[in-house]
Parts: sequence; structure tokens; C-alpha cells
Amino acid sequence: MRVILAIALLASAFAATTANADSTATAMYFHSQVRDAPECGATANDTGDISYPASIKSPAATCPDAFGWAQFLEAIQAEFWKNWANDETIWVSDPKPVCATDSATDCCFWKRSGTPLVGYRDAAGKVQRPDDIGAPGKYCPYQPGDWGGADEITFSGGKPGSSHNTTFLRELDPARIARQGQVEVVYRNQPFTAYTTALELYSKPGLAKLFGRISGEAANSLPYRPNGQGVSYPAASVMFKVGWVSREAMLELGYVNDHDNDPATPPQDAANPYITMKINASSDDGKTYKEDIYYLASITGSSKALPNWHWYAFEHVNNVGRCDFTGCNDSFGFTTTISIKAPLQENPKTPVMTSFESNFITPHTRDDQLKDNDALFELGKRYPSGNMTDDLTALFKGTGVATGAGTTNPERPQVSDPAWKSYRLKGTQTQFYNRDGYPTILGASITEGGFVNTASCMSCHVQASVNASGGNGVPGVGATGRLNILGLGTVVSGAPENADFFDRGTTNQRAVQTDFVWGILFAQDAEKAEAPK
Repeated sequence: MRVILAIALLASAFAATTANADSTATAMYFHSQVRDAPECGATANDTGDISYPASIKSPAATCPDAFGWAQFLEAIQAEFWKNWANDETIWVSDPKPVCATDSATDCCFWKRSGTPLVGYRDAAGKVQRPDDIGAPGKYCPYQPGDWGGADEITFSGGKPGSSHNTTFLRELDPARIARQGQVEVVYRNQPFTAYTTALELYSKPGLAKLFGRISGEAANSLPYRPNGQGVSYPAASVMFKVGWVSREAMLELGYVNDHDNDPATPPQDAANPYITMKINASSDDGKTYKEDIYYLASITGSSKALPNWHWYAFEHVNNVGRCDFTGCNDSFGFTTTISIKAPLQENPKTPVMTSFESNFITPHTRDDQLKDNDALFELGKRYPSGNMTDDLTALFKGTGVATGAGTTNPERPQVSDPAWKSYRLKGTQTQFYNRDGYPTILGASITEGGFVNTASCMSCHVQASVNASGGNGVPGVGATGRLNILGLGTVVSGAPENADFFDRGTTNQRAVQTDFVWGILFAQDAEKAEAPK
């Protein structure tokens, strides 16, 4: 009888807690976890350098949201668009081998001390500037900032521009359409480029060497792992993936409008403008996309400050569907005023309306008007701007970002452009599961358009690996083979699978990991200029 009574009480309690909570709200509860510890903060000194409270020993782990904002601002300070390398200047079209000695010729070198430098030493032993050999990084990885900075504004990886008005997807998920037309560029800082050069991870022959070196490790040293054999990027390494969307797509999908705008200037929302840049069509690939002004719509970045990297996503505040599917979570930079019914402490059965500032914005939903009254996602709408915190306001001012009066050149981003304040942190990710045992999900509406609800930066990137020939070690790049309710493919989340890298129950290597770096998909054989599809 006691067991039956206990079961009855549990059932009653469960019914009471779920009677007013639909399945969407229940799922969002696990997405809304506050990420930063209470003592977290970030400040900038007189020179714009960012620091954290003395009690915080690992800001990336303890204060992931504050750290995400700091990474965003530091990348802007560094003028990533002109000083950092991109996939085409690292995974070059006609790769030469890395120099075995300081006197070697016709090879790629990196300067180990002093002013950082990576580049090509020709057959005569002369160091060649990237523009002297016909193309930036034709033979060797190239970091524009090492050579004084250069606007790399031609990208062969762009997709064709096309009209989007006729597709029914515009009503279901406009971000999925924007994803198909974006020019996705991954910018990488100097420590990343130098390490990639040093380990010869920029070519298929170099990656094949990596596989041979690591795959023999277990046979020769089991159960030990020699130091320095695997790939582990320096802690200062940063990857900064930007989704540039064409003016045509931005207008047709409703991200911006051209009401009362001078035709000579790109259409903008005066209150929340986008960062814009002119991108040129590639001169050697038949102009695979339109030469035009492109809008910086979203950013997915990562820092090697943690062993499994610290991951973060930013979106422009006006992106339609910005918080669809998973919500938006920021415990440092912005708060949103929430009004809900909550029970009075003195009389729990009498709920009253109460307001508070929340770190979380829940997705838009609508009642399905069926018996169970489930809340279904209402997609493709805008979300509230939120209120910038005093800490973030001071951080913008201290770093010198967005302190100008307005945009002066729509064809090039500027550190001072106030449009940088139009971006919002979507979320951060530092673990495969949160402390509730729930798999962590992180994806930007455009970058992961169509599979945001299952996207996990860590779960996808941990699969990055190579096989014996230097090719992709885990085909599918995060795919599961399962479809969502619309028929679009879902992607992996949660912890990695040992069987992706080893034969079951053995240490026989199937694939060698490349420390969460998928750029290796662009690696070429020597004298093979065709970019990967």
C-alpha cells in the first residue's frame, strides 16, 4: 500500500508540474541555463586589453558568455577581415612542403620567434611576398597581417545569387534560404596559421604524414602516448566563421528593406545597421557568386582557451528567426524583460504577474488549437533587442569598438562602426552535456539554417579527422542520416563516438583527429588547384 501511495503521489506531483507547461517550454528550460558564475565580469584597461576578476582563473570555463563577448570584441580590434587568414590563404591551391631546415629552399617556413611571419622561400632561397607569386598563399599559408594587412575580399567558396521569392521555404524557415546564398568565410588568427604551417596541416601530403605518425603510436608505445605527437593548437588560436549574405537575399527575405534609402548606399535599419563589405567575384572560377555588398549576418567562433575549444555564436539583432528552435542565451551582455505569472510565497495557489530581467529569450510559439494545446514553433519572426548591460557598455567603450558616429565606408568594416552594437550573443558551448545531463545545442539561424534544433559545434567539430590518404576521416561532417519532421537532415549532438576513430575494441586507427578543425577538408595535393566541393 505504501508503494502504491508513493506512486500515486508521484503521479499527482508530475501532473501538477506539467499541467501548465507544454513540451516546448519544458525543452527550453534546459536551454536557458545561466552560463556565467555570479562573480564573472570583464573590463578593458586604457590600452583596450580585456581582463577578468582575480578570482576567475579560467574565464573561458567559468564565464563563457563574458569570454564570448571578449572574443568578439578582440577579433574586431584585430580587424580580422584584413589581418587574419581565411581558408583560401591557409589551405592553398598548390601547396609546397614545409621547410625541414632554416636553409631549405622551395618550401614553406614560419618564423619561430620575434615578429610572426609565415610564407614561401623560393628555389633561390629568397622569401617571396604573397603578391609576388601571383596569388596570396598559392604555395604556402599566408597571414595578411604578417605582411602589413590586406583586404582579402575575393572568395571562391561563395554560392550563386538567386531569387528567393518563389520558394515555399520562405514561409517555413527563411534562414535556411539565407544559408544557401551566404558567402561563409572562416577567419583564423596568426597563432592558428603558424601552427598549421609548422605541422604541415595545410596539404593532403602533410595530413597523410600526420595519419602515419599517429596511427603507429599505439603499436609502438601502447599504453603510453608520446608528447607532441597529436594535433593540439596553441591556446591563443582563434577561428571566426562569418556568414556574409548578399544584398539581394537580405532584401528578398526581409532582413533589411530599402524604404527611403539612397540607392547609392546599402539599405539599412537606421537603429540597428548591419556591418557590410564589398566582396569581389573570384577571377578564376567563373564568378560563382555575385559581386556585391554583403551583410555580416552571423558569426560562429571558437577559441582554444579550453582543450575542447570555447564556442560561441553571434547574430544580428534583426535576423529573422534569430532565436527560433533553441532560444537565445546571454548571461553577460544583454537582458530581456520577462513577465510571467508566479505564485505568491504566502499563498502559492494565487499566482500574480511579475517581471524580471532574464538571460534567455524563448522561441516564438503558437497554440496548435488541438486537444492537447501544444505550443508549436512560429518561425521567421524577429525577437526583442534586449537591454545592454552596464558591463558590456563599458567593455565596448574600453576596447574602442563601435565608438564612432556612423558608417563612413560601407565597402569595408571599421572598428569604430556603431553597427557592431547591433549584434547579440546567441549562446556559448564548452561541454557536450550540461550539468542537467542535457546535450548542449548551439547553432546560428543562418549558419546552421535548417538544423538549428540539433546543431552542436563541439559534436560536429570533434569528428574533424583525416584518413591514411589525408582525406576526410569521418565522412558526413556531422550528419546522422536521420531526418527532421520537414525532411531535412539532422546533425550530431552529445559526446563523440569512439568508433569514428578506432576499430571497435582496438587501438587500430580509422581516423586521426585534427583538434576540432574542419578546414582540413580544403587541403589540396600539390599542383591541384580545384577547390573541394
